[in-house]
Amino acid sequence: MSNAPPDVLELVRQQGTEALGHKLMAFERLLEISRRISALDLSTALGMILRSILELTGTQRGVLLLEDTDGQLRCELAIHLDVGAWQSEELAISRSVVEQARTSGELVMIDDAPSSSSADRPSIIELGLRALMAIPLRGRAGVFGVLYADTRAPAPAMAGRDPSILLAFGLQAAIAIENARTHSELRNDCRALRSSLETPTDFDGILYRSRSMEKVCELIRSASETDITVLIQGETGTGKELVAQAIRKHSRRCRAPFVSQNAGALTDSLLESELFGHRRGAFSGALDHKPGLFEVADGGTVFLDEVAEASTALQVRLLRLLETGTFRRVGETRDRSTDVRVIAATHRELPSELAAGRFREDLFYRLNVFPIYLPPLRERREDIPILVEHFIARYVRQLDRELPPLPASILRYLIDRPWPGNVRQLKNFVHRMVVLSRTGRWHLPDEPAAATAEPPDPEELDGETLDPERVATLEQVERRHVRRVLDSVGGNQTRAAGLLGLKRSTLRWRMKKLGIS
Repeated sequence: MSNAPPDVLELVRQQGTEALGHKLMAFERLLEISRRISALDLSTALGMILRSILELTGTQRGVLLLEDTDGQLRCELAIHLDVGAWQSEELAISRSVVEQARTSGELVMIDDAPSSSSADRPSIIELGLRALMAIPLRGRAGVFGVLYADTRAPAPAMAGRDPSILLAFGLQAAIAIENARTHSELRNDCRALRSSLETPTDFDGILYRSRSMEKVCELIRSASETDITVLIQGETGTGKELVAQAIRKHSRRCRAPFVSQNAGALTDSLLESELFGHRRGAFSGALDHKPGLFEVADGGTVFLDEVAEASTALQVRLLRLLETGTFRRVGETRDRSTDVRVIAATHRELPSELAAGRFREDLFYRLNVFPIYLPPLRERREDIPILVEHFIARYVRQLDRELPPLPASILRYLIDRPWPGNVRQLKNFVHRMVVLSRTGRWHLPDEPAAATAEPPDPEELDGETLDPERVATLEQVERRHVRRVLDSVGGNQTRAAGLLGLKRSTLRWRMKKLGIS
C-alpha cells in the first residue's frame, strides 16, 4: 500500500473517513432511538429507524411490516409508499424478499439487483428495482415483522454498509415494538385487576362484574321504558325470570300484578285453561268459572317461561292475544280484552325450532321484538367469585354456621367448572357445600365424573399444609389455565381472550410464550 500512487492513498483515506462518519452517525441515531424507546415513544422511534435506514443505505422507499393476529403481514409504517395499498395487494415492493427475510430470519441485502442472481425475480424486474434490503424483526417468540427498503436508482452506498449496523437498527425496532406491547399488556392487566377489585354491581338481585351482564342490564333499563314485548333467550338456570322481574320493577307497571307460568309444566289443555280461563262446565272438573292469568294480570305483566314448549294450537291463541289484546275463555264464544305486557323466555334455539316446524314463524316475530340474550356462566366466569360469596353469605346466615374464609383452591375449582346448569346449579352446589361444612372446615359435595374441573387436593383446602414437591410454577399454572379456557370454547381464541380479559393479540403472544399451539 505504501508504494501506491498518492491519489489512490487519498481515495482510501477518504473512503475510510466517510465510512467512519457513517458509523458515527449510525451510533448517534441508535443512541437517540434508545432514548425514545425508554420513553415508550414508539411512533417517533420507529419513524427515526426507518428514515435512518434509508439515509444510511441510499434507498428511496421504506416500509415496516408486522404480523397481525392471524400471522399475516400488515403495513404499520411507510415512507414514500401507500400504507393502505398493502391490504389490497397493490403495495409495490418485492414481497419475495420480504418473505425470504421473514422465513430465514436473516438480513437480505441486494446492492446491485440487475447483475445479481436475484435479477430474475418477477417483482424486482417489474418494479425496476436497483437495490433493496429486508431486515427481520426478531422477538422472544421469533420473527414477527420485517423492515424493508428499496430504490429504483443506483445505491452505491449500500454496497459498503456494515450489515451489523443495519441489524442493530432492526434489533432496536424489535425492542421498541415489544416494549410497547408489553407496556400495553401490563396496562390492560392492571385495568382488569383494578376492575376485579371493584365492588360488584347488584342490579335488582342480578350480581355481576362482567361486561356481558352489564350489557344485559343496559337492555333491561331500555326495555323498562316502554311496553315493548321482550323475548329472553338463554340456557337453563341463567336467571331469565329474574330479568323479567327486573324489567317489570322498573316499568310503569311496577305496581300492577306480575304473574308467571312455565309453558312446559302443564299439559296443553291445562295450560290453555290456566292462561285464558274457562267457563263452568267447559270440561270435566270445571265446576265454576275461572279467570285466566291474562285476565288476572290486566294492567300488569305476564311472564311466559319456556314458551317454545307450547303446542302449535296454543301458539295460535297466544298470537291472537298479542296482536289484538283479546282472548276467549275455554268454552266461551265472547271475546274479552286485557291490557298486559308479555315477556317470554326460552332455553331453546328458536331458529332451529322454526326450521323443524315446532314453532310458528309469525309468533316468533311477534315475540322477538326486543330480544335479550343471557350468556351462560362459563362465558362470564369473572362473575363466579361474587356469586359464590353471595350464596355462601346467604346459607351461612340461614343455617347459623361459622365457617373459615373459602380457600383459594376451592374458588379456583368452582371457577374452572363448566356449570351446564349455570347460576342455578352453582347456587345449589354452594348450598350443599355449606350444609356439609359442619366442623369449621370446608367439605366439597360428591359430584358425578362428568365434571371436568379437578377437585382441589384435600391438603390444600384449609391452607395448613402444602407438599413442596407438588407446587406448580406460575408458568405451569398459567399454561394449564389458558388450555382449559381454550378447551371450554372449542379453541376459539377470540372468545377465550374475552373470558381471560385479554386482547386476542395478547392471548396469541402468551400462547407462543407458553408453548401452546
